[in-house]
Amino acid sequence: MRYFKLIIIGINLLGYVVSAQNNTNEMTTWKLELLTTYDFLNTSYGTNNGFIAKGKYNLYHSKHFSFYTGIMHQNSYINERKNKFTKHTRGYTTDVGLYALAEIVYYPFRQRNFFMSIEPFVGATYLRSKGSLKIPAYGVSETYKNTYVYFNYGVSNSLGYRFGEISVQLSLWSSLKGFWDKGRFRPGDFDSRIFAALGVGYSF
Repeated sequence: MRYFKLIIIGINLLGYVVSAQNNTNEMTTWKLELLTTYDFLNTSYGTNNGFIAKGKYNLYHSKHFSFYTGIMHQNSYINERKNKFTKHTRGYTTDVGLYALAEIVYYPFRQRNFFMSIEPFVGATYLRSKGSLKIPAYGVSETYKNTYVYFNYGVSNSLGYRFGEISVQLSLWSSLKGFWDKGRFRPGDFDSRIFAALGVGYSF
């Protein structure tokens, strides 16, 4: 009988700890995210490596919704040694952006573990290309260096799962400038980038 009472007390304490942990998760104010990115449409220019870092502040939360606002830094590096358009280009392109964002998160189930989100963003992108073009058969040997800063905007869609303060997510990050720029549809160009992203988040 004594051991039975201890078991009951232990179960109650465990339930209290889990409940307190869930309440703590509900009241988190900040969220940091780091994602690796892959540009699956722009592969003709070369190999792609990149990341996205975000810092968000929770302005509102309810049973099924949360609303965040924050900033995002996006960086990608393209090595153009494997350019499919020409075998004579040696160089790289960096694509760096800083954006303000707003995010609506939806939790479809009673437990706020699985989530879906939509995240519009707006800001500026700095594009820099540098390299050389050499065609010995025609006596061509040129170096190039180009920079371009432009207003950028788009949206990110995510599916994720929370493990306490830690979350994992799969995202599709889309820059809409190239799609909506005077009717041009250029999914392969730099000002209409689409990234697949996988990353982690930490809430506190």
